[in-house]
Amino acid sequence: MDALRRGRLLVVSAAVCWSLAGACVKLARPLDAWQIAGLRSLVAFFFLAIALKLWRARPFLPSLKVTLLALAYASTVLLFIVANTLTTAANAIFLQDTAPVWVMVFAPLMLKEPLRARDLWMLAVCALGMTLFFFDELSPGQRNGNLIALVSGVGFGFVILGMRWGRARTPDPAPPGKAGPEGVEAAPDAASARGGIGKVPDSSNAGPNEAEQLAIWGNLFCFLLCVPVLKMPPATAEYAGPLALIAAMGVFQLGLGYLLLARGIKHVPAMEASLLVLIEPVLNPVWTLLAAGERPSAWALAGGSVIIGTVAFQALRGRS
Repeated sequence: MDALRRGRLLVVSAAVCWSLAGACVKLARPLDAWQIAGLRSLVAFFFLAIALKLWRARPFLPSLKVTLLALAYASTVLLFIVANTLTTAANAIFLQDTAPVWVMVFAPLMLKEPLRARDLWMLAVCALGMTLFFFDELSPGQRNGNLIALVSGVGFGFVILGMRWGRARTPDPAPPGKAGPEGVEAAPDAASARGGIGKVPDSSNAGPNEAEQLAIWGNLFCFLLCVPVLKMPPATAEYAGPLALIAAMGVFQLGLGYLLLARGIKHVPAMEASLLVLIEPVLNPVWTLLAAGERPSAWALAGGSVIIGTVAFQALRGRS
């Protein structure tokens, strides 16, 4: 298998790992959102710190930029889990995936990147898609869950914007003898930011780069944000299964997903990776339906189709 095909397979595998989040949250009851988010991120922190050799980072403590991005990342993953406990998995993932739209909204203010006239109709279409989620007869909790998921999407958008912060508009040319994305800075789009990747990781034995530190410290910050309200579950048989599931989420659904993307995106152009990871919001409601019997409403499917279609069109245009 050539490098491009292997890279595509790794990126798709990463999206499949992430897509399990909704089903796992539904199956983790009676754990609450703070327990799920905090313990999952704590496990992911240790997994990634070991896998990426955090102790070799120089300097060891994160820079101001990494710290700010890690806090945005932590808020995003925390709010996503909270949203999943209040509304459907489909609503949560579709509304979080509005992130690239928020990038278009805030990029002119934060990065001085102009908003093109042709972007305005895309924003209008996506706004229509977002309103469809509130057409259902929602309980107050579900409505709050939708709003939290939307805020999670805004936070994810700031992570993407942060990955572009201080970065040249055009990537440096590839070294001689290397074509494509290898050896150049990967575009920090929705695909790369999902795993906390702003630069293509190298294969050396050096410590993690800034983008990799973002994922490591972001998960630790998420745990710390949960600590004030985190109640350790009792050591009873009722909680044994859910706790094992949360540990598996930290290792496989979150941590392994990041590592798969880190290796796959080295060989896949950023635009193509953005499209490949759209399998995540497609599969997320499917796994939740099969595992927990939760069916997305017709309005949610309509709104999700509009949002995913908008994001896909944006990726095809090469905008992130």
